Amino acid sequence: MPTVLSNCVGSWLIAAGVFGDLNLLVLVLGAVLFYSGGMIMNDVFDITFDNEFRPDRPIPSGIVSRQLASILTLLFMVLGFVLMMLGGAHLFWVLLLGVLIIAYNYIHKKWVHSVYIMGACRSFLYLACASAISVHIPHSVFAWCVCLGLYTAGITVVAKGESTDNVVKFYGLALLFSPALVAAYLSFNELDLHLIGVLVTGTLWLSWTIYCLCIIKGSAEGRVGRAVSYLIAGMVLIDAFAVSSHYGLYGLFFVPLLPLVIWFQTKVSGT
Repeated sequence: MPTVLSNCVGSWLIAAGVFGDLNLLVLVLGAVLFYSGGMIMNDVFDITFDNEFRPDRPIPSGIVSRQLASILTLLFMVLGFVLMMLGGAHLFWVLLLGVLIIAYNYIHKKWVHSVYIMGACRSFLYLACASAISVHIPHSVFAWCVCLGLYTAGITVVAKGESTDNVVKFYGLALLFSPALVAAYLSFNELDLHLIGVLVTGTLWLSWTIYCLCIIKGSAEGRVGRAVSYLIAGMVLIDAFAVSSHYGLYGLFFVPLLPLVIWFQTKVSGT
């Protein structure tokens, strides 16, 4: 959930929102509930698969019943929807986000390309939060939301591509490094780009991503799962990268979220 918080704040700031605005808090709470509902929904839809292959999951193991999980899914998603609307998000983007979350949970075990729907969920979260500032979302928000979606999809493609051919590996890497392309695009199109901030946060993000890929290339047991969790945590560095393009070194305030996400993943699985 810290990555959801980071995405919301990052998008809000890029869209020229004010950090101390109460609507931002309401929006973040709504997004966290929305995503939490989606995570619980994932277990509800996956019950048949989990009964056979992942009996340690909450529903098969008896920690919660499927009925209770379904109720919590509905409750969290409705509350999340209401809070995001109260926070000022545009109905169109919030509805699309909800549809994408449901679609991903329904289809992800049936369609290999569902990773792009998962990525789109992150993209539309960015757009929903930015829409709370203005109906006319800045093009820079669109650029960063697209790269965040591609990066999210790239995490799974790279992890799966490790055991397949080089074409898949290269394609996954292209998705994973898409934020660099966005930074390059903005450097030619944004006259007030804060170059120093972009270089510093961009270097941090790039170094972290390469470190994660080195973990995958290693021989340690569970290396792929660990690398995937770390790459998910790396989303906060993309937010730092994005915010620094508008506010310079202030983007570094997102960096401490990285260890927070990693700690959170020890309590709740990042995958």
